[in-house]
Amino acid sequence: MNVLFSIIVTTSLILIIIKDPSLIFQAFSQGTENAIKLSINLIAVYAVWLGINSLLSSSGINKKLSKLINKPTSKLFNTKNGKIIELLSLSLTSNALGLGGIATPISIDAMKLLDDENNEKGKTMLFVISATSIQLFPLTVMELLSSLGHTAPHVIFLPTLISTSITTLIGVLLVKIFV
Repeated sequence: MNVLFSIIVTTSLILIIIKDPSLIFQAFSQGTENAIKLSINLIAVYAVWLGINSLLSSSGINKKLSKLINKPTSKLFNTKNGKIIELLSLSLTSNALGLGGIATPISIDAMKLLDDENNEKGKTMLFVISATSIQLFPLTVMELLSSLGHTAPHVIFLPTLISTSITTLIGVLLVKIFV
């Protein structure tokens, strides 16, 4: 992938130099400005949700949530370990909120514990569900649309919910059948 990216960037720079070299600095400065604005917007969204996640953890709501979905999670991921189930419920919740960046480190911790159990089916299921996760609130994408000036970023809610539900269902079924 790095080679492909390098080829694309190099080719683009050569074509810009041939056509109009003054565009290079304009593209760099505009690209940098857009990247900084987008980063600040996403940092704000993630900071809020990380704070909420921290509050949920310190108040014990995470443990209550994991007890609530203990049986389905245990069955789906083929584990009885309470710590793994707690991490899985956090990961699933973060993904459902469209915050995959928050879910990733939590999923990695759960994956390590599943690996310690030699739970290949659970690891495969976690990977598939993380990749296809049902998006109840695609907050990151909505923030991206909003930062790009879209006046109604909420319009992606229903199509996203339908498509991610279908892909997650198919993924879970395929893991159940083949693993």
